Amino acid sequence: MDPVVIIFVVLALCLILGIPVAFCIGLSAISFLLYQGYPSPMVMVQRMVDGAKSYTMMALPMFIFAGALMAYGSTPRLMKLANMLVSRVPGGLGAATLVTCGFFGAVSGSGVASTAAIGGIVGKEMLKQKYSMGITAGILAGGGVMATLIPPSLVMVIYAGCTGVSVGDMFIAGVGPGIFIILLLILMNCVIAKRRGIGSGEVAVYTTAEKIKIVADALLPLFMPVIIIGGVLSGILTPTEASVIAAAYALLLAVFVYKEMTFKDFLDATSESVITSAIILFIISSATPFGWLMATQNVPQMFTQALLSLTTNPYMILLVFFCLLWVLGCFMETICIIILVTPILFPIVVSMGMDPIHFGVAMMANLAVGGITPPLSVGLFTACRILNCKVEDTFPDVLYIIGIITIVAAVTFIFPDLSMYLVEVLK
Repeated sequence: MDPVVIIFVVLALCLILGIPVAFCIGLSAISFLLYQGYPSPMVMVQRMVDGAKSYTMMALPMFIFAGALMAYGSTPRLMKLANMLVSRVPGGLGAATLVTCGFFGAVSGSGVASTAAIGGIVGKEMLKQKYSMGITAGILAGGGVMATLIPPSLVMVIYAGCTGVSVGDMFIAGVGPGIFIILLLILMNCVIAKRRGIGSGEVAVYTTAEKIKIVADALLPLFMPVIIIGGVLSGILTPTEASVIAAAYALLLAVFVYKEMTFKDFLDATSESVITSAIILFIISSATPFGWLMATQNVPQMFTQALLSLTTNPYMILLVFFCLLWVLGCFMETICIIILVTPILFPIVVSMGMDPIHFGVAMMANLAVGGITPPLSVGLFTACRILNCKVEDTFPDVLYIIGIITIVAAVTFIFPDLSMYLVEVLK
């Protein structure tokens, strides 16, 4: 039997049996080594260590820690600012939730953290204002997946670590699609709110003094993405250094400025961050030997030849890739997909002449669609857990949000300027 077939058969069997993804990837690589008669397991261990010690990947734990710390004091202030900005539009609470998710995504980089933090504040209130369960869960989950595109995105850091592209360029390329997805979701929310009479007559009036106070309170949290993106783009900071400064800044706000974090809260945030970081880094380290085996066995070249035997149209090949990513996103976690398929797809895309930054952002947009589409849909499950409902209770209204994010993914793929314009301007 072909050794490559062994890898994918073992991987598929492990996934079907419900074994955690990191172990599935590792076992498939080990099975190949045993089948090929490698004398020492140290090859596997060395590759795993190489994957975990990547300098770029060192930024992940601190970005995760910063996101956990921002939940203490910063999130309610961002919510007040967002509510003030969009309070006059139909369905103001839904629009404010989306804007806050955009803000929170920019300071935490985590979609699930964004959904959990914002959903805990506004989820029940949206239901009281006659938002349907589907729209409420969809807005929270859709707002969360925006963090996939809005810098500093954790998955962008992982993609950059897997491919060697610039983290700063990935951050900048995500700005256009990130803003686009926020605007489309707000427009959809306004149309639905107007048609269904949601939030009608609720217009909050703010005095000038109140507006100044709300903006002033939110300025410090909003300075977080300036530190990260500005520091990386200017060359003053590496992504890893920026992540450490971001975590220190978030801790400073939570403990000394807002004084809303107790020592127990600090331990909880630290514990949560350590567990999340360990899971992600274990997946990355397990996938590194897998990617190495894909390269040594010429799997990308074999995959390319198989595709070219069907069509030579590069757009059709890319369409196949993105359909594959969307389907995988329905069943697997975003980080796992990036680590698994990037070693296979990336060499093919580069050989076709597609910009690796554009491909990366288009990939994130497609995975965002999968991230909100059942059966896995981590973001939707998180929102449903907060709202105490089942995923099936969110249909059919949640399809509106899935449709909007699908449109953004398609536009990002078809029109490279949406993601690449700022990158070219700032070079």
